[in-house]
Amino acid sequence: MRYTDNAKCWFDLSLISSHGRQEADRLKLLNRQTYQELIFRGLGFDFAGETYLLPRPIETRLSGDVAIAADAGPIWPMKKWAHYKELKQQLEGQGLIVNVLPKRPSLLEHLSDVRNHQCLVGGDSLPMHLALGTGRRCVTLFTCTSPWEIYDYGLLKKIVSPLLEEFFYKRGYDQRATTAISVEEVFDAVMTQLEATAPSAARQEATV
Repeated sequence: MRYTDNAKCWFDLSLISSHGRQEADRLKLLNRQTYQELIFRGLGFDFAGETYLLPRPIETRLSGDVAIAADAGPIWPMKKWAHYKELKQQLEGQGLIVNVLPKRPSLLEHLSDVRNHQCLVGGDSLPMHLALGTGRRCVTLFTCTSPWEIYDYGLLKKIVSPLLEEFFYKRGYDQRATTAISVEEVFDAVMTQLEATAPSAARQEATV
């Protein structure tokens, strides 16, 4: 099975690339287009910032200032940053309500957890997309996957590991990949994102 020429802008970078895995990863590292731009282009359209279409969540009542998405699956263990505990302590020291996202029996409940916070911190993962889809600001750490494929919608602060190229799309585990980004850099980014939410929150209160 082969993909058509109009789809090669995306599939040339994938596991089924006609160039093979090694060349696909090299092309992925060089790519500077977002996933949306690549997919729209393959379908003959131009991406113009179209937003996510998400279902109605199931309310969980978990809410706060910052949600931390600390988990990473077995395929990408190096996505799990090593310093979430320290970050949580520093943020709580500022009087903020910080919750580590729990596992839920449904994605609709997980969606509610994300939506009920002002800012999400985590890796390149599903919670990040849920945050972007619900208009929540987020700070995303890129340790081994492409930061350029993610469209930020004016909501996302990307923190890119200085060792990204060394561990790019590697599926093993090396502690250096999970510790290369400092707690201070992430803390500062989260505080900046929270400050950016304050004007919109004040406008919402004024209209109530």
